[in-house]
Amino acid sequence: MRVRVYFSKEPESEIFLRNNKISSQALVTLYDLVWESEFKNILNVGKIWLKFKECKKPFGIPLREKRNHIEIAAGDIIQIAEDYYVVDIVGVKKITITN
Repeated sequence: MRVRVYFSKEPESEIFLRNNKISSQALVTLYDLVWESEFKNILNVGKIWLKFKECKKPFGIPLREKRNHIEIAAGDIIQIAEDYYVVDIVGVKKITITN
């Protein structure tokens, strides 16, 4: 299972999504892929969110050292397999990626 974490390029900004959707082009434009890994075990998005919330280097070396913020914040996106989740102030909510 592939897990990816995208940080928003705009610091401390929440991107408001209409009907919990974002286009794949907007994902590439507005977000930086900062971390990616493959897991054998099934994970839920809550565990990933908590790990990023508590630790500065939660699962080892990140893909990008330069980023707008250090910890995961509201508006960032976590991808687990084919599912995408946007981070809220407390927890996450599922979104869909459109073409």
